[in-house]
Amino acid sequence: MRNRKVTRRTFLKGAALGAAAVTIQPIFATRPLYAAAPGIPGRFVVVINLLGGNDGLNTVVPTHLGAYVDRRQNLNLVNNLPSGEILRDLSGGWKLHYSLANTKGIWDDGDLHIVQKVSYPSPNQSHFTSQDIFSFGVRDFTKDGDGRGWLGRFADTYCASPVEPLGVISVGVGRRRDFESQTTAPLVINAVNGFSVDIDTEPGRDGPLRREVVDEALAAEALPPVDPAQAIFETNKQAYELVQRVRAETAGWTDPGTYTGNSAIMRNMKTISQLLHGRDAFGTRVFYTGFGGFDTHSAQHATGGNSRHEQLMEQLDAALGVFANDMKAKSLWNDCVVVVISEFGRRNFENGSLGTDHGHGNAFLVAGGRVTGRFDPGRGLTGDVTPSDIADNNTMPFGFDFRDVYGDVIRNHLGLDPAPLFPDPGYTPAPNDIDVV
Repeated sequence: MRNRKVTRRTFLKGAALGAAAVTIQPIFATRPLYAAAPGIPGRFVVVINLLGGNDGLNTVVPTHLGAYVDRRQNLNLVNNLPSGEILRDLSGGWKLHYSLANTKGIWDDGDLHIVQKVSYPSPNQSHFTSQDIFSFGVRDFTKDGDGRGWLGRFADTYCASPVEPLGVISVGVGRRRDFESQTTAPLVINAVNGFSVDIDTEPGRDGPLRREVVDEALAAEALPPVDPAQAIFETNKQAYELVQRVRAETAGWTDPGTYTGNSAIMRNMKTISQLLHGRDAFGTRVFYTGFGGFDTHSAQHATGGNSRHEQLMEQLDAALGVFANDMKAKSLWNDCVVVVISEFGRRNFENGSLGTDHGHGNAFLVAGGRVTGRFDPGRGLTGDVTPSDIADNNTMPFGFDFRDVYGDVIRNHLGLDPAPLFPDPGYTPAPNDIDVV
């Protein structure tokens, strides 16, 4: 016989646990936000963060610059390719890492824009500081910031009427500082299949019954008259509604069977694909994900293959290729822009452990069906990277502000004003360089 007796004290205790399980602000309604969202309807952005500082020089390789070969005797990919591997031709002597075959296909389709020397003024080589600058969108975030991340400002500005946690979604990377906000907390999720709010940690076989009890209690219980009980009740009621909403809208997702392997980025891109199945209800404008391991101070490359950086490039390339093909099959590629970032590049020279230490400027990738595929001609590869940039500097110089990359994509692809997202008084947006129409 079912015991449905739930006391207020027991419920509130469980509600507090449930509130910690889902990061949201109160929401109501299951209205189709997508149709009413600001900007150009239907378009979205996926940000992939290569956490740890990816080596841009061994990702987008300057085979035509002798300084690259000279300063990386054991790590350059001109003289140290594993047997049977080839670099992927771009143009002007620039080539992609040998593991980036799918990414090369996106380039061949004219859908990949590569921007070099991306950083920010007076770059910092600390992981924590540089990640915070990228997250807050402000160079001196202790003096000039407002406590919000750039995506928190995005949510507050463009997803806040009514409050909508599905406008910006973090997938597989937790609640980074990018999502700090004032009025609208973006959704934080690891995977759709495990997305739930539980009142206990050991539900056993009667887990569905326990959830049913909570659902009934939420439906029958009167709203407490005062806080904090009122806030706990309200937040948890809507947390359960959000879980049901996500499950219902993603239930019809068709698995193409290509999201294979066990890499974190492959799992995260699969989750984004599932969430996009509910895009008419969710109206998500930005998905943010990533994976780690890019802090390659040692054993970065091996001529015998199966090196650390090779494995990371393989994982990125596989996930990009599968996701791009999935979006094309679902007629979403023209609505999509994928931006691949990292908090800094590596030094121009190899260290004594056959790795590279923290650097500054880096190569960013921007891909999508409406992206004009090219190197950036103004401050990017063909116009700016010179032999002296590598020969005369320990790190790749700063030439292109990361906020300009974000800003161009937000303005030209989403049709939204990026100015509210980057309030740094020392930052002056550059003219449009990323062609997305």
